[in-house]
Amino acid sequence: MTADADLANDMTIIIPVCDDPLIYRCLASIDVNCRTIIAANGSPHWFLEGLQTYAKAAAHVTVLSASERGIGPAYNQAILHAVTPLVLLMDSDCVFEPGAITAMLAQASNGLVKGRVQFESDSRGSRLVAAARRLTEDPLVTKKTSAYSPPLLYRTSIVEKMGGYHFHTAMKWREDRDFELRRRTSGLPVHLVPQAVIWHKPLSLKADLKSVRAYGMGQAHGEQLSVLPAMSTQRELKKACTVAWRGIRRGETAAGGYAAFRNLVMLASRKIAIRRPGATR
Repeated sequence: MTADADLANDMTIIIPVCDDPLIYRCLASIDVNCRTIIAANGSPHWFLEGLQTYAKAAAHVTVLSASERGIGPAYNQAILHAVTPLVLLMDSDCVFEPGAITAMLAQASNGLVKGRVQFESDSRGSRLVAAARRLTEDPLVTKKTSAYSPPLLYRTSIVEKMGGYHFHTAMKWREDRDFELRRRTSGLPVHLVPQAVIWHKPLSLKADLKSVRAYGMGQAHGEQLSVLPAMSTQRELKKACTVAWRGIRRGETAAGGYAAFRNLVMLASRKIAIRRPGATR
């Protein structure tokens, strides 16, 4: 058995999903022999049946099911079920570029290992979204590496230094923000593997802004739970200006402007959610 195979035996890929058919595309992109757990949450019966049929033909795949939606609880359930010391968190609407998993595994000794998310595009709107996301999320552009998922590989025992839990079960969105803040507090470094790329499905402007509004609501909910610190309006406005200027410097003025607008939408969504009792539930 090779060293790469040994490492793969120590890892479980975890993919939370509700009813996204793109999960089959995601599963097909896994190019190493390793355990995989599909964490179905709030999935309709017909979709769950399809996943279970798939798993019957793939001995390395396990399907877990929870009646309610929630990425955090789905991750927690799957991590507890995993028998390997390493987990790799992935999204159902993304695919691994060939070699990405192997590249991350090769750096597993570094603790927290992060790959890069790139966005596919098939229209003018999705190209703008892809460019804006690159300006705000690609560590090669931002020069910052964080432990947001996906793709994120880590040893499950590290949470002993991060408050003793993986993801907050009461948070519907921004659960990885809490994970990242606890990671910073613990002083645990994140190792970036630039060549470990995953591709996210194309996002329309409407779909992207829907996600941004959800982030704002998740932020408000996290603050209400005393899990996340209060968001600073001044800091977010400064970040909006920074990303707009980054776009100008890179010759991507429209993308920079849209990325700044996304910050403002999240701020507005958070503010509305805080003012409306129960809006984040």
